[in-house]
Amino acid sequence: MEHIADNFSIEILECTEWKERNRKNNFFELVYILDGHGQHIANHIPVPYQPQEVFLLPAAKCHSYHIEEKTTFLFIRFTTHYFAPGIIDYTQWMNRMNFILANHDYLPGELVTDPDDKVQLQRFLDIIQYEYKKNESCGPSIIRNTLASILALISRNIQRKIQSAQSYKDQRFTHLIEYINYNLLDAKKITVKHLAKEFHIPTTYFSEYFSRNADENFQDYVLRSKIRIAVSRAKYTDATFQGIALELGFTDSSHLNRMMKKYSGKTMRAIREEMG
Repeated sequence: MEHIADNFSIEILECTEWKERNRKNNFFELVYILDGHGQHIANHIPVPYQPQEVFLLPAAKCHSYHIEEKTTFLFIRFTTHYFAPGIIDYTQWMNRMNFILANHDYLPGELVTDPDDKVQLQRFLDIIQYEYKKNESCGPSIIRNTLASILALISRNIQRKIQSAQSYKDQRFTHLIEYINYNLLDAKKITVKHLAKEFHIPTTYFSEYFSRNADENFQDYVLRSKIRIAVSRAKYTDATFQGIALELGFTDSSHLNRMMKKYSGKTMRAIREEMG
């Protein structure tokens, strides 16, 4: 049975053999292994799975499972409207979803690897399962807030992988890059004025400071980061090019295509068609 509420859905599925699921993801889907063993296959690379592991499924055509022991999956599927503005502002969580989508390598393997975070993840997923089974009116609100915490947890683990691969000598600059990555879609938070104030850097010195540490200028870094998100959205979701463009702050899909061509050498359509 699938529980659908406020543009996200939760499904618990028991399988002895994996079959293609008729699901369209215009953002992404998380899967948590409740029970069973087998192999998760992404980009033709198999990796063993076991209970209490969580994986990202960016699109149905990008993955499959070889089930060796009857497996119970918990699927959590998002859409781009999941964090639409309303009574509660979920802008920061939409940013985290884009951060995950843009920085995940789409190779098989679980998203949360830190032992303490895995314990915390289990607690969150226990809450979701409880509310899913209880199926009461307050459930979707509780699930929504718990999902936001899960996204933050996944983001933290991905950020740690990024940091381990970076060689920035300035710790303040490392935090600055992390802040920019998490707030790419919040135009007010990625201005030179705001960042300079937030990180106690003189405004007149900010551009030089950024270029010296990043080996590129600030505007190029922001644009390249947005292009990376756009590439992932084109490859792994069914979102329209116009929708992707507007969400990332481009004037329209033509504007995004021009920037995409400049930075990647390909158009959005060419990138999507590569995925077959």
